[in-house]
Amino acid sequence: MSISFGPNGIKTSHLTIVDANPFYGDFETIERKGLGHPDSIADSLAADLSRRYSIYTTKRCDGLVLHHQIDKLMIIGGKTRIDFGGGEFLEPIRVIIAGRITYSYKGNDIPVNEILSSSIKNYFKERFPLVDLEHDIKIENKLTDYPGPGTIKNSKGAIASMFSPKDKVHVRGYEKLVANDTSYCIAYSPYSELETAVLRVEKFLNDKKTKVKFKWLGSDIKIMAVRNQKKIGITLCIPQIAKYVHSLTNYKNNLETIGRIIEGKFKTHLPKHSIDISINTKDDYEKLNVYLTVSGASLSGDIGVVGRGNRANGLITSNRPMSMEGVNGKNPRYYSGFIYSVVTKKISSKLYKKTGKSNIVEIVSQNGGPLDKPWLIRVVTLADKAVVYKVVNSYLDKVQKITSEFIDGKLINH
Repeated sequence: MSISFGPNGIKTSHLTIVDANPFYGDFETIERKGLGHPDSIADSLAADLSRRYSIYTTKRCDGLVLHHQIDKLMIIGGKTRIDFGGGEFLEPIRVIIAGRITYSYKGNDIPVNEILSSSIKNYFKERFPLVDLEHDIKIENKLTDYPGPGTIKNSKGAIASMFSPKDKVHVRGYEKLVANDTSYCIAYSPYSELETAVLRVEKFLNDKKTKVKFKWLGSDIKIMAVRNQKKIGITLCIPQIAKYVHSLTNYKNNLETIGRIIEGKFKTHLPKHSIDISINTKDDYEKLNVYLTVSGASLSGDIGVVGRGNRANGLITSNRPMSMEGVNGKNPRYYSGFIYSVVTKKISSKLYKKTGKSNIVEIVSQNGGPLDKPWLIRVVTLADKAVVYKVVNSYLDKVQKITSEFIDGKLINH
């Protein structure tokens, strides 16, 4: 056994290829939280705020992404009054933004509150048009500019002035490009038939074209799927927008209509399986307990937090390898939890496309280690090793491009 401390602990990348077939087996449990689930809202909003802040600083601060982390965002649903035919917010939705952010550059203030406010209002306007932007949303900025562990009184360089850099050379992530944390990220390819079906059905239900056809259909759509060999059980949560539902009969008819469509979709995607589908199992028609919402999203009393939603691949899967890393809202320049979530996914997808072999790709970072040379990389696959080496190295060579891809909106948030 050996032990090392400080910079001497940083090792160059080494790749391990495990010659095995990463088959997922005869049993699967798969969860997908739709666009209107509060955890999904927290995730996508955190990513959106990080992107908009990054756009602002790259345009006005010498092309640099200034240090920030908006990955502790929370959505607290408001108080509502709902009935057939309509509803309203009695108390607002609270968006609590926690983390850290740079408030000034070269002595000039950055209008963080303005960026947050305009971004959040644009986000809700685009996705939840029935939410009153002035009345139904309350924003609480808890972002600090306090230095963290690793900074002492006489520290020098970017870490000492990361929240108020006086010059380009004092911006963290540009002084030298190293990982901010010791963490691991993991991806796999291909998706199973059931994983693919769950993703496609939820995306169909939340597609803009579907919403035009079924105005009553809300976005807090959750799918839980369980497979035991060829038998599949699926439970869905399908919300309805109160404004477009005028009676219990109307509500029931809507569920029957969408239920037939959902059944047809799953049968098309999974023709060799027996499928049992349940929808809105919490409903109690006698007591008039039904899933009506003001906005279509779960923004009434419910709470969402970054990192509790879908993983980087868009799913939550108990029978597959996955990281619990909260990806969204992390600094897109050098936060390993974000960068390597993207890289592992890209490598895994490319390997399967080139070789047709299933695989698992895992990257482990070492705090302070170079981003283009992760501490450890492991690939589990039966693919040709030479191809694996070539694909892995090609994406590590382009790791810095992930920042610009994110800012340009080319990385789709799930």
